[in-house]
Amino acid sequence: MTLRHRLSFFLLYFIPLIVIAQSDNMNTIESGQFKKVLQTEIADVTRIISESEIRMRGANNLKDLLIMETGGIFKYDPQKGWLFQWHGSTKGNILILIDGLPFRSNQFDEMDLQQIPLDHVSRIEITENPQGVSYGSSAIMCVINIISKTTQHKVYKPSLRVQGYTPGSFYSNLNLGRRTTKSFFRFSSSIDANAGTQGNDSGRVLQWLPYTRITNQLSYNHKVIKHLDATIGFSNLFENKTQTGYPFANSNRAFDHVYINQSNALYVTLKGKLTKNFNMQGDIYFMDFRRHNTLILKNIISAEQNVINDTLLNDTIHYTLAFSRWVLLQNDKNKSFTYQGGFDFSSIIDQYKNTVNNVHQSNATSSLFVNLNYTGIKNLRLNSGLRLPYSAKYKTKPLWDFKLNYKITSEWFMKMMVAQSTKAPTFDQMFATYLSHSNSIKRNLNLTDEQVLSIHYSILFKNNSLSIEPGFFNYFFKNGIELVADKNQSDRLIHQNLSEKRTIGTRINITYQSKFADINLRGSLTGNNYFANLFDQQLFFTEAYMNLCLKLPKAGIKLGFINKMCSERGYMIMDAQKQTQTYFNPPYHLADAIIEKLFSKKTIALRGGVKNIMNVKNLNSFYLPTLSNPEYYSSVLLSGRSLFFELNITL
Repeated sequence: MTLRHRLSFFLLYFIPLIVIAQSDNMNTIESGQFKKVLQTEIADVTRIISESEIRMRGANNLKDLLIMETGGIFKYDPQKGWLFQWHGSTKGNILILIDGLPFRSNQFDEMDLQQIPLDHVSRIEITENPQGVSYGSSAIMCVINIISKTTQHKVYKPSLRVQGYTPGSFYSNLNLGRRTTKSFFRFSSSIDANAGTQGNDSGRVLQWLPYTRITNQLSYNHKVIKHLDATIGFSNLFENKTQTGYPFANSNRAFDHVYINQSNALYVTLKGKLTKNFNMQGDIYFMDFRRHNTLILKNIISAEQNVINDTLLNDTIHYTLAFSRWVLLQNDKNKSFTYQGGFDFSSIIDQYKNTVNNVHQSNATSSLFVNLNYTGIKNLRLNSGLRLPYSAKYKTKPLWDFKLNYKITSEWFMKMMVAQSTKAPTFDQMFATYLSHSNSIKRNLNLTDEQVLSIHYSILFKNNSLSIEPGFFNYFFKNGIELVADKNQSDRLIHQNLSEKRTIGTRINITYQSKFADINLRGSLTGNNYFANLFDQQLFFTEAYMNLCLKLPKAGIKLGFINKMCSERGYMIMDAQKQTQTYFNPPYHLADAIIEKLFSKKTIALRGGVKNIMNVKNLNSFYLPTLSNPEYYSSVLLSGRSLFFELNITL
């Protein structure tokens, strides 16, 4: 794609760009789990996805929602599921939070967003800037905070939700709740089943992935004293899915993989006012995660199958995580200087292999952090933060940020942010010794945090119904971890801190909300400039997004149309002669259309529509080039869901 074509794409789709967050509370965002602040006070673009928009888009899990977002590029791994990469960055540059607590652990590569149901969610907040001072490693390019329903949201009525899809998918959710003067109880259970999508090869293709997923969530909230709430919660996930392989040539045999995931989490939160001007929040979180992969040799005619008991082919993971964060917030509205400070602690243990080569497979991290706010100058808000981390296994570096927000007029704001963030080595990079493509991969306990310096600035126009915010972002990555040849042993590869890279981009976010229409248009132009050891990296590409919702309040009808387009994207790889080769992925276009009808004051809601109206190319574009078409990367999208129907009953 030439520069002229890129500019044409940008002008064609970005000029009319306007995106709507159909939010009942568009002006405030819960800055992490610490406090609520005005959206205009946060540096750079922030997106709030309300419960009504989640329902209107027919989304059941976080992957269904984010796959249409601007900046959202996914990589599919048969074992680890749908991994999210913001603006084409490497995975691990975003942090997923559930009520301010980390989903899984940012030191493990188990982040399948399809495993996060949305029926217990009040809203989702996407902050498109670093939040490392508050949350630590991996809060680099974006923080996605999922806010669950609590007693404050006044949602406690029982509800039943049933969805059916073609081809061969079913989803149901049951919510039960009870609220008293001082207590709130809620239970949510979901079943998500997919019979698998048949391809052109008699259904026996690598993308054929039937699964059954059961999730349960339980929470109890009690007002301990007048201004202090205590919450205890439990979540459970069980997932069984199959990856079916190609048959052997001239035979009726094939290898299948069966993956079983189990995750159990228990958390306790204490939140509220200590005194008139001091608030506190404390969180304690325990999680146990297991994944087991079984290889099966199957006769596709007789359906006879036998388990292959080979530990080199099968894969088992079992680890536990303990996490705690405590925050004290001084919030006196009469003072121009306020602050918040706290500490957190995390411990991760490999329970499947506690010790390998006399090295205990565990790591503990801790951090002290403080955020300072100053509003002593008229129309100017300054914020600065510092985090001092420590790890028992790898070298850490301080994190800091500085934010500026200037109110030019009552409707115009200028925002700027400079931040130093980090990304921690993963457990595999530090501990694992394994085989991959005939190469021995060696662990390295001498790794350090990857450093990321980022610069953001934007201009915001906002009145009662319209919000427009164009902005620019620039990331400098240093000491990235690359897989290279071991200098001391030629037949081995080793992870080392080597690469430097740069990600730049510009984006615009426009929202409009009225009684009869919600409109949300967004766009971005993103590029990566990479140095050193390069494998499967992205070049420039553009994205455009539109979310249109038309409302007929008297008839109780909503019509929704969601549309996303991405331009041609380039990739670089090293060939066998260590030469850089560039390939391109064609542009793709995704679109959904949904209609909603409410009955009896929202007691009964019917929704139906078409998912993936435009579904040309695969979002999973990180495959190697194919032999039949080496110019382009393989880009066959998992067929997914098409037509769907939903019944929602709220008593």
